[in-house]
Formats: sequence, structure tokens, C-alpha cells
Amino acid sequence: MRISPSAFLSIIFLFFSFYVSAQTPEAWKAYRVQPAHSYALNSGKLFHNKKKAGLENNLADFYLYRNGELVKPPKKFQHDFFPAGCLCFKYDDTLLLNSGLGSSVGIGVGIKIYGGKFTGSLHANNQNKLVYKQSLDDSIYLESILEEPVSQSLKLYRNPSFAAGEVIIGEYHAIYKKFYQKNSHDKDQIRRYEVRIIFKCRVTGGVDSMKTLTGMNNK
Repeated sequence: MRISPSAFLSIIFLFFSFYVSAQTPEAWKAYRVQPAHSYALNSGKLFHNKKKAGLENNLADFYLYRNGELVKPPKKFQHDFFPAGCLCFKYDDTLLLNSGLGSSVGIGVGIKIYGGKFTGSLHANNQNKLVYKQSLDDSIYLESILEEPVSQSLKLYRNPSFAAGEVIIGEYHAIYKKFYQKNSHDKDQIRRYEVRIIFKCRVTGGVDSMKTLTGMNNK
């Protein structure tokens, strides 16, 4: 299995969706620094040559559960997790981490770290099809949907220094609010997602240089 360029593009799209979304004060939680915790990345074993070596600091083992059931990659890959890309941007004193499964599943996760706290969100998009709604009573379907977690936790190997170039290692776990997705028979099915993501992300300063272009001046 390989991480395709399209997967990274989907992560970048998720970053912008996550950044402009508003999180309620209740959504922010304190993360824990646990250097003794195991952050072993099985995705790293999939990269054996120099051409892929540059991805070694931008990897994630992405475990996805839908309605309580583990979603697995195709059987030929023999993994319980999806090998995924992980990007981390610095925006002033805020870190924005993002990982997604792109077109294979249409799910991505964003994590925002500020000070000693963090919050996260889940983004769903099925090739821009109008299939999502937050309530069964809604009459309009959406191309994508962004949900906050019901519960979430974040373990980090060390406290971030919020410096470009540092590598953030950690594990994120979250259960998200339910929503609905229209299936091929035009029936609305409940979607309740849970994720466990073990990640290793190198921080870039790219977002700082883009502020004047995006007009994003508020957290």
C-alpha cells in the first residue's frame, strides 16, 4: 500500500475546512505528555527505499470504526489500519495536524493544539456527492459534513515547542457526533465514527506565509 499524492491533497483540503470551523469552548481538552507510551508506527514498515524516505516523518496508522465496527483496508494488505499521510502546519502559536483517508473512505481528521490544550473534528466527503445531513429531519443534503467529538484524548511523546521543523509524535482517539448518509438505495443511514490515530508529523511553517493570501487572522 502506498500514500498517493491525492491523499495529501485531501489532507490539505481538510486543513482549510478544519481551520475555519468554530469549536465551542467545551470542545477543548488538555493533552497528556506520556513519553513512556508506545507510539510504534507500523506504516513506517511499508517504506523501504530512498524515494519514499521523505515520508517517514509524515505518517499515521489510521484506525477507523463506523457504527462500532472496525473498517478495514482491502484484505490483500493484511492490516487492521489504513496507512495514511499526516501533515502539521504552524500558524502563529497554534499547531494544526491533519490526517485523512482520501477517496478510499472519504474521512479526514483535524487536530488543533494551542497552549496546553487541543480539540479535533472529523470531515466527511464522498466525492462531493449530496449525501450528508446532520438530522433525519433535515430536508437538504450536503456535499460534506464537519463534526465535533463527543469524547477525545491526545497523548504526545513530548511537549511541542511550536517550532518549524520539529517532529510531533502522538496518539489521538475520538468518538464523534452522529450524522446521516444517503446510501445507493436513497435510504438515510446513521454514521457514528470513532478513530484512533498514531502519528508522526513534521511541522512546517507554510501556513504563516499564507496568512495574507487566505485572510485567516483569527483562531
